[in-house]
Amino acid sequence: MGKKNVSRAVLTVALAASAVIIISLLLFWTSRLREKRKVEELRLELEKVIRTGGEEALLSLAGVPLKGIFYDDDEVILFEDTQSWDYSLEEMQNMRAFDRVKNSIVEIVADRTLSTSVSGCGVVISSEGYVITNGHVIGSGKDFSVNLYTGETVSAVLIGVDTLTDIAVIKLEKTERKYVPIEMYDGALRTGQKAIAVGSPYGYSWSESVGIVSGLNRLVYTSSMMPLSNMIQTDAAINPGNSGGPLLNSRGEMIGLNTAIYSTSGDNQGISFALPLETVLSVATELIKSGKVSRGWLDVLSVELNTQIAEYLSLPFDEGVLVSQVVPSGGADRAGLRGGTEKVQYGSSIIYLGGDIITAIDGRKITGYNDYFAALMSTKSGDRVDIEVYRNGSYVTVSDVTLIERSEENSRWIIR
Repeated sequence: MGKKNVSRAVLTVALAASAVIIISLLLFWTSRLREKRKVEELRLELEKVIRTGGEEALLSLAGVPLKGIFYDDDEVILFEDTQSWDYSLEEMQNMRAFDRVKNSIVEIVADRTLSTSVSGCGVVISSEGYVITNGHVIGSGKDFSVNLYTGETVSAVLIGVDTLTDIAVIKLEKTERKYVPIEMYDGALRTGQKAIAVGSPYGYSWSESVGIVSGLNRLVYTSSMMPLSNMIQTDAAINPGNSGGPLLNSRGEMIGLNTAIYSTSGDNQGISFALPLETVLSVATELIKSGKVSRGWLDVLSVELNTQIAEYLSLPFDEGVLVSQVVPSGGADRAGLRGGTEKVQYGSSIIYLGGDIITAIDGRKITGYNDYFAALMSTKSGDRVDIEVYRNGSYVTVSDVTLIERSEENSRWIIR
């Protein structure tokens, strides 16, 4: 065989070998890619299982016998039986939440010169000693005794009270060590998530009760008929003495300020309410800054629209706030808002139908009182707002409506 033929044969063998190697590599990488895709698909499916059913569902899918997720004192996770372990996942969450906040919660004695009994609780929000609580916890007092979890008692003075939201701020006396502010949750709440209340019901100091967030955006009226909007409803046990204490999530972060119970007897009956954290912090900031809170209000007598009124008026919708009357020569009247003319009996009240129906304030949709109060909450007396109303079958914008100062008296210019 000649040299050329040998070279050609060697080249052919080399090319064939290279082709085999390339094909093998392609097959290998193709197989790897398929395998990678399968692994990714499996991962996504397992993520769905965890999202919908948690770790228990994943382990059950794998055929692992499971009675629960438990911890021992060293926080070792175990996915097996319950016999040798001290705390469940839920118990551990509850204990961690309490340990995280116990030094940020105080007991308040409303008037240290007249009483030694605890009237409620408060929450430390700064290392300088600012404490938020309820207005009804401090009453008419100006100086207070405050019990700390460490067993110490310190004095405190009143910074300010906002009677419309029942929020108050006091300041603890200076000490050598700094106070421990509570950690706060900055996300959105969901109905069904865990809710933990810590306080001193009936004087039983630093008690913890556990429930869930039963509802959101509730409209609640105080005993003096002040409306509180966007309240958090919970079934966590809240009783006298819990007021002013925090409502927590499962991590021990504050989500609200315990404020009220719904009861026919004065005791807890499974429905309690907490002020939302956004409202609490906004009011507290104003109280610390100036000792009071100023907010705007419309000088109109209003009625929350409902199905019955909408049907009676043949309206194409049943959400909004009906203007029953306007204050003569007031800001709403001068801007052109119109009240009703048809006098009717509405429950125990007299209202006037046919007036404007407020559907938006400064572009914010108004479906009822909750939206109405929330839209005005960040305004001040003298501010001007644009109000969209439904009038005689058309939507009209009433511009530059001047707001008045909201007070306890005119806060009652609403008909339930």
